[in-house]
Amino acid sequence: MNLITIKQFPDEVIARLYHHRLEEEGINSVISNAISSTLFPIGAGTFSLQILEEDFEKAIKIIYELDELNKGE
Repeated sequence: MNLITIKQFPDEVIARLYHHRLEEEGINSVISNAISSTLFPIGAGTFSLQILEEDFEKAIKIIYELDELNKGE
């Protein structure tokens, strides 16, 4: 079971929205680097949304749909 990064975000709130949407569809996911923003809130870097490699095909479709919805924002 390998974890892969499916998307990176500059904002933890947006990363969590994607994470929760994947979880609703039964895809386990984690956000890495989330702790660093608490310790170093300015310029902490990116937040990586990670999934199991075996869930890639299903997850990428959901990510694409969310990206399309968020395009104008």
